[in-house]
Amino acid sequence: MSRSSSAKKARRRKRVASRNARWVPSDVHADLSTVEALDAQLTGRGWEFDEEYSTDEFVTWFYPPSAAEFDDEETEPVTRIWVTDVRRPQVILVGSTASDAAYGLDADGLDADDPEADLAGALAEIEGYRAGDPRPF
Repeated sequence: MSRSSSAKKARRRKRVASRNARWVPSDVHADLSTVEALDAQLTGRGWEFDEEYSTDEFVTWFYPPSAAEFDDEETEPVTRIWVTDVRRPQVILVGSTASDAAYGLDADGLDADDPEADLAGALAEIEGYRAGDPRPF
C-alpha cells in the first residue's frame, strides 16, 4: 500500500471515529429535545436547574420561592421537579420527607401519552404550594 493511500485511510478512520462519537441515537435525541423544552419552560417560570444534584442518570430543577427552613435535614427544603424518564417527570413538594419519596406526578395519574401537558397544567398549583398547605394533588 502506498504512503498516500495509507494516509488517506487513516484520515477516513479518524473522520468516521469522530462522527461516531458525535452521533446520537434518535430515541436519545428525542429525550434530549424533550428535556431541553422542559428546561426552557421551567426556567422561563423562575425554576432553577440544579447542577449540584443533577447527574448523568437524572436532572432536577427547584423552585426558589417555595424554599423553607426545617430543623430536620430529611425534610425537602424546596419544591423540585426531577426527570429520570422524560415520559414521567416527578415532583417532590417542599416539606416532603423520605416517607413521601414515592410521591410524584406519575403516581397520581400523569397521562403517559402527554406528560408535558399534564405537568404544564399542574405547574401553577405546584408553584403555589408552600410547606404546610394541603397537597395540590
